[in-house]
Order: sequence, then C-alpha cells, then structure tokens
Amino acid sequence: MRRKDFTKQSSGMRKVLMCASVASMIDQFNLPNICLLQKMGYVVHVACNFKEGNTCDAKRLKELKQELCRMQVVWHQWDCPRSVYAFKKCCVAYRQLWKLTKEHIFAWIHCHSPVGGALARMVAHQRNIRVIYTAHGFHFYRGAPFIYWFLYYPAEKLLSYWTDVLITVNKEDYRLAKRKLRAQRVYRIPGVGIDVNKFGQYSVKIPKIQDHTARIHDEKRKFCKICKIPEDAVILLSVGELNKGKNHQMVLTALASMKRLNIYYLICGQGSRRKKLEQYAARLGVRSRVRMLGYQKNMPYIYQNANIFVFPSIREGMPVALMEAMAAGMPCVVSDIRGNRELIDEAPVGQRPHKKGMQLQQPGGMRFQPQRPRQLRKALELLVENEVLRKQCGAYNQTKIRNYAQEAVQEKMRKIYAKEEQYAKSISNDGCIQYGKECAHS
Repeated sequence: MRRKDFTKQSSGMRKVLMCASVASMIDQFNLPNICLLQKMGYVVHVACNFKEGNTCDAKRLKELKQELCRMQVVWHQWDCPRSVYAFKKCCVAYRQLWKLTKEHIFAWIHCHSPVGGALARMVAHQRNIRVIYTAHGFHFYRGAPFIYWFLYYPAEKLLSYWTDVLITVNKEDYRLAKRKLRAQRVYRIPGVGIDVNKFGQYSVKIPKIQDHTARIHDEKRKFCKICKIPEDAVILLSVGELNKGKNHQMVLTALASMKRLNIYYLICGQGSRRKKLEQYAARLGVRSRVRMLGYQKNMPYIYQNANIFVFPSIREGMPVALMEAMAAGMPCVVSDIRGNRELIDEAPVGQRPHKKGMQLQQPGGMRFQPQRPRQLRKALELLVENEVLRKQCGAYNQTKIRNYAQEAVQEKMRKIYAKEEQYAKSISNDGCIQYGKECAHS
C-alpha cells in the first residue's frame, strides 16, 4: 500500500485508524471526527479506497488527498471493495489491513461501511485492537427483504461480539442493536452532523435588506440559464449516488404522469445507473425535463435555487442529503423509511389529508411508500400548486434540523472517544499506550 506519513518518529505518539470501504465516506462523514481526534492528541491514519467505488469525482478525490496531507493525516490506499461478493478483493483488503496493523500499533480502529467495517473488525479481533464501528444503516431493517435478514443479520450478529463500541445513526437501528446484537456498548448519534449555517446562508441567515428578494430572483434566473430551464419552472431536486437503492426511476415515473409541463427534475450525483436513467426518462418522454448534473461541489447554491427536494430511497440510515435540504429551507417529499421518518415529522391525525396513503407533515413535507408512484405524484402535485405550503414546510425544516447540527453530533462523539481513550489506557501496563515504529515515506 502506498502511504504518506507525516507522523513524528516517536514511540510515544498515540495513533488511531479510521477506515472505510471508499474515500468518499471519509470525505462526506468523517473529516470532523478526524479533527476531533487530532484535538485529543492522536495521530490519525486513514485507510480507504481512493481508486474505485466512490460517489465523488476524480478531482474531488485528488483534493481530498491534498486536504488530508495539509491536516497531517496519514492516508493509505486500501483496496477494499464495496461488495461482499467480491471475495478475492476482500481477501486482498484483509491482508493489507493485517500488514498495516503490524507496522503500526493503534489505540483503536474506527471503521465504517458494511464491508470495510467487517474486515476491520475481523483484523482487530485477531490483533486484539479495540474497535468502534459506526453503522450508517443496517441492511436488515423493518420491512427489508427476507434475503437481507438471511445474509446480513447473522454476519452482523457474529461481528457484534467483536465490537467494543457500536454507533448507530437513527432510532430504529439503535433499538434493533440494543435488542439483537451483542456489542459491548451501543450509542446513538443524530446522524453525522451537518453545518447548518453553510446550507442556510442564502435563506434565513440573510439580513432582511431591501434588495434581498431581487437578489434571490436574480440568482434564480442565472441558475435557470445555466441549467437551460425556463424561469417560471418548478424545480424538483434529488441528491445521491445513481444506484438502484436511491430509486430515482420512481420520480421519473411520477413526473411523466403529472399534467403540468413546467416541472423540471435535477439529479445531483454519479453512479453506474446514469445511462439507464437517461434511457428510462427518454422512454417516458420526459428526457427534455431532466437534468443529470453529476457530482456537484457547491450544493448550497443548488439547494437554494430548487423548489422541492425529492428523496425516494428504498433504504437509508440517516441521509445527509435530506438534512442538507432541510437546512436550506426546502420542502421535502420523501419515502416512508427509517431515517426519513425520523427527520420528517408526522402531523397530528386531524391535519392529515383524506387521500389514502398521503400524510401531510407538520409541516416539513410529505411521505410516500417507495414503490407507489401515484402517492409520490399526488404529494408532488400538492406542493407544486401551493407555494405558501412550500415556504411553511421549508421554515419548519430549518428549525428542526438544528437538532442534527454538527456541533451536537461532535459533542456526542467527543464523549464516546473520551470513554474509549479511558478503556485503552486501562488495559495498558503502565497507563499509556506504547506505539511501534513508523512506516517510511513512499
């Protein structure tokens, strides 16, 4: 494995390893955790796959490497696959991690993603290293296909015996982990945390000056011109990897059945299903109203110029994209699954529409069954036709999402890391961890 090592040649340096299947998970979820560990006095190593399986583009991966170098983080190319069925690649990744833990002595390993988390816990068990595993959404969950429970639950149950700390990101997974798994300690954090101010800077955070409305309209005109969209269009937005689980085709189906023609659909993200989605949109006759924007770095700008956020996923843990949209003040139409249910509140019974399957929220948006395009269409039509309702939903979402702010999550993570630090010290002979020699630069 190629490494860049900025650590001091000292046996007393405290080290932890952060690992995940893909580098984009480090980029999207774990940079704040790395900073937190560094503030606690640790030298942080990162092991992940920079070459394949990522949801960000090559340019962002290059920037991420440079950012890690500036942060003095030791990064390692780890050829970990995303699929458990890539058995040969899993074996290679296991040997790489085994070698890495032989070259360095880590106080603990903090691992993420199903495959990366499994391999890391197997190595940690063999090496007698304490391990923290963050489950960003179990593959087995209420309503999941039987095959998911058959394949993933037994594996996670076994691995939980080798897990010192299990961190869940939603209430449903937390209850399941406490009831069925055997990790030493189980915690729940409210997602991975988002910078609320970053995504709200164009909305409630702007001072109420005279030209505020005019400036917003001017920005919208520029945005529509860039995307080749009419200025009077209602813009739907989805953000996420282009894979089957994100369920983008459901939105395309709903869009094709809507009578209004000035509704346009933007999709931000990249993935293997882009061509299939384009072909499906063409078959439905809506290709001219769909914009595939790929990976986008300036997401706050896009959130603020779209009208309705649509999140049709089949499975989620605690979706970051949805939290970002809420912080930006967007009304949200989401699939009725865990994570989404926790973020988009259910309204009191008396406030629900009489239409079967539709649940008007209080008033953050609407939920629909992920395989029911008619429910999705009706929810979208209600918000498309009611601009006042859209603003009410957006304002409510901005207020609620503050409970999921980065500061709140980081405080919980700080306490978890502090407890783990105490455990790590308690098992050493002299009250501190002794570290092996550093790897050479390569």
